[in-house]
Amino acid sequence: MGENEYEKAETCKKDLDATEDKIKEGMDTKEDLDQKHTELTNELEELSNSLSTLKQEVADMEVSLKKAGEQRKANNALYQQSISNQRATIEILNMAAARLKKFYTPNVGLVQVHSYAAPPPKPSGAYAKSSDSGGVMQMLATIVSDAESVESELKLTEQDEQKDYAEFVSSTTASIEADRQSIEEQEERSAQASGEKSETEEAQLANDASLAELNELLRGTHTDCDWILKAFDQRAAARAAEMDGLTTAKEFLAGKAALVEETKRFDDSKLSNIDFSKLTH
Repeated sequence: MGENEYEKAETCKKDLDATEDKIKEGMDTKEDLDQKHTELTNELEELSNSLSTLKQEVADMEVSLKKAGEQRKANNALYQQSISNQRATIEILNMAAARLKKFYTPNVGLVQVHSYAAPPPKPSGAYAKSSDSGGVMQMLATIVSDAESVESELKLTEQDEQKDYAEFVSSTTASIEADRQSIEEQEERSAQASGEKSETEEAQLANDASLAELNELLRGTHTDCDWILKAFDQRAAARAAEMDGLTTAKEFLAGKAALVEETKRFDDSKLSNIDFSKLTH
C-alpha cells in the first residue's frame, strides 16, 4: 500500500468528519432557530390579543366617561331648574304671606282725630280678620318650610352626585392612563419581537441554505471518497491478512528449525556413545 493512497484515505476521512460535524452544528442551530421562531410567534400572538383587549377597554371607558359626563350635565341642569323653581316658589309664598299678613293685621296707624266723626265699630270687623289669619299664615309657613327642605335635599343630592361623578372620572381616567401605558409598552415589545422574528427567519433561511450546501458537499465527498476508502480498507485488510500469514509462517519455520536442531543434538549424542572399535572385529 503506497504512501499516496494512505494520504488520500486520511484526507477523505478528515473531509467527511469535518463536513458531518458542520452539518451537526447546522442542525443544532436549526433546532434553536425553530424554537426561537415558535416562541416569538406565540409571544406576538399573545401581545396582539392583549393589545386588542386593552384598546377595547380604553374605548369602552372613554365611552363611559362621555356618557357619565352627559348624564352629569343633564342632572345638573335638572338640579338648577329644580332649585330655581323651588326658590321662585318660596319667593312667591313669602310675598303672599307678607300681603296676607298686611291684610289680616289691623291698621293701627289710622288714629281718629275727630272721634265724634267715626262710626261705631262693627263687632265682626278686625277681630274676624285676626282670627282667620292664624290658619292661613301657618299653612303658608309650612309650605315655605317644605319648599326650603326640598331645596336642601336637592343640594345634598347634587353634592353626592357630583362627588360620585368626580370619583368615577378620577378612577376611570387612572385606569385609562394605566392601560395606555401598557399599550405603549406592549406595542414597543411587539415591534421588537417582530424585528427579532424577521431576523430569525433570515437566519433560518441562511442556515437552511448552508445545510443544503453542506449536504451537497457531503454527497460529493462520498462520491469521491467512498471507493477510495473501500479500496483502502480492502487493501488494509489484505495487508493485515498477509502479515498474519507471514507471522504464522515465521512461527512455523521457527518451530521447525528448533525441531531439526533438537533432532540433530539427539543424533549426535547417540553417535558419541557408539564404540566403533568393536564394529571392526
